[in-house]
Amino acid sequence: MLTFTKTGTTTEALDTPEAIADHVHAEFLRRTEAAPFRFDDRVCIILRGGIPPEFMVGNVDTVILCDPEFSPLATLMGTNASGMTIQFPVQTANLERA
Repeated sequence: MLTFTKTGTTTEALDTPEAIADHVHAEFLRRTEAAPFRFDDRVCIILRGGIPPEFMVGNVDTVILCDPEFSPLATLMGTNASGMTIQFPVQTANLERA
């Protein structure tokens, strides 16, 4: 037995600014639903490989951006060794919900 998935292409004309805005918003919602983490989620960094300790102190941060379709990274907001709040990309596979 052979199982395969066919992918098709559709064409849609977006003729108005509202249609374009609706299309972009729908795509945003689709990607948000597919993401393993959402904006404002608190996450624990379970593997710190590639994260210098001076960039992110501690292991609990807040998700700013997580797009599973085009990037294996999530952008987190955390604190660096100087006490500044910064944004830093972390591999999504190295995170879990806090």
